Amino acid sequence: MTTRKAALARLTETFVKHELEPSSGSASVNPSLESVRASAAAVAKFDLIYLQHPAHKRLFAQFDFLRELGRSGSGPKRAMRLIGPSGAGKTTAIEQYERIDARRSDQPKGTVPLLRVALDRACTTKRFVTSILDKYGDEYSDSAVESTLRKRVYRCIERFGTELIFVDEVQHLNFRSSERSDPTDALKRMLDDGLVSLVFAGDETALPLMQRNIQLANRMMTPGDIKALAIENPEDRAIFRSFVARLDEEMVRLQATARCSNLDEQRTLRCLFIVSGGLLGRVVNLVRVALEGAAGRGAEFLEPYDLSRAVREWAIPQRITKYDPFSQGIPDA
Repeated sequence: MTTRKAALARLTETFVKHELEPSSGSASVNPSLESVRASAAAVAKFDLIYLQHPAHKRLFAQFDFLRELGRSGSGPKRAMRLIGPSGAGKTTAIEQYERIDARRSDQPKGTVPLLRVALDRACTTKRFVTSILDKYGDEYSDSAVESTLRKRVYRCIERFGTELIFVDEVQHLNFRSSERSDPTDALKRMLDDGLVSLVFAGDETALPLMQRNIQLANRMMTPGDIKALAIENPEDRAIFRSFVARLDEEMVRLQATARCSNLDEQRTLRCLFIVSGGLLGRVVNLVRVALEGAAGRGAEFLEPYDLSRAVREWAIPQRITKYDPFSQGIPDA
């Protein structure tokens, strides 16, 4: 028996066959224009949902602190890192903070207090600078040497009153690094020039970049890293269950589903935890895919059938998980 088959043999059944059959709507998605419209409408409502990750409130306070510190004095600015796996909620936190800040009444008209820059793969320090200029709408961001572009960035920061720049996907800045030319030196210099504070967001592959320059590390605040919830931790399990239950309630409130889907039922919770690896963003993404299928077949709510199908047709092909716990079972406790 192969290792793979041996592992599956130790799984405990979660849902029996009849529980994985649809009880509402049709038995499968009808690929008609009507079903496509129903799916799109449901997912559009779903995308209006924002549930605060337990780490977000702490992050928002750290972002506010960076800005207040920057306003309080001259000299070098500070930075912080925000590291976590894909689906941890890093970008969602930044986007929500931008929305919160836009609602604040104390921002002068015409200013850009927050700027978010997502780096492309194989990003050089020059491309990092031009990416910032692109966000400001500079039409000539590529038409100068790096030192000149940096001066233009500084003028934009002063002109638009930018207090905080979020550098998303910072791991891509690791391109062409060497002992003679390290992108961390460019980041440190930007802080030393004293114009703007920085937040570096990325996945775990960004850690070596963030940690190898002790001078940059000395300019960093306490990390704002987001970690996966641990299934063996009772407090983390409670957080996970509360989040999933609220997600279910919000779908009903926004009429993405007609009634509660009981996503916080014990077996469903365990399966969701296994598929997501304890990352709440991955739960949201999986439920979104399941909702698309459920709405397309006219179901009133999400059923184990829809979640299992989403795992098999989305999560496994995307290498988010290796198997479907809804239909194949869960590991013995």
